[in-house]
Amino acid sequence: MFSQRLFNSISRLIFSRWARDYEEHHGSCESAYAARLGFLHLEINRCTVLEHDDAYVGIRLPTLHRQDGGWRRGQLYLGYRICLGAEQVRDTGFCSFWSRPLPKVVYGQAIDNPDLPDIPF
Repeated sequence: MFSQRLFNSISRLIFSRWARDYEEHHGSCESAYAARLGFLHLEINRCTVLEHDDAYVGIRLPTLHRQDGGWRRGQLYLGYRICLGAEQVRDTGFCSFWSRPLPKVVYGQAIDNPDLPDIPF
């Protein structure tokens, strides 16, 4: 009952006039709708093949980490996901993940490592 009300509230907020950066994605198996409401990220996914719907509300926090002798920016995502339906594809509850940019790649430049033995060719 609580999950259904929360799912409906998130769905209404995504389609409300206060939401910004509205996005839609329609795939062969799932439709996704997302928007921002202030610092909150709102998202709902409706699966057309399985009996599954889920809603997500979360925030994105900027972070700094040290890499290659300098400071790099990253993002910490904290949120809560609710799942409805008999066939749950995603986990219900609190979730978090940290993303950071990949290191720069210089093409055509090899790295000499003295710990590795020479390979005779």
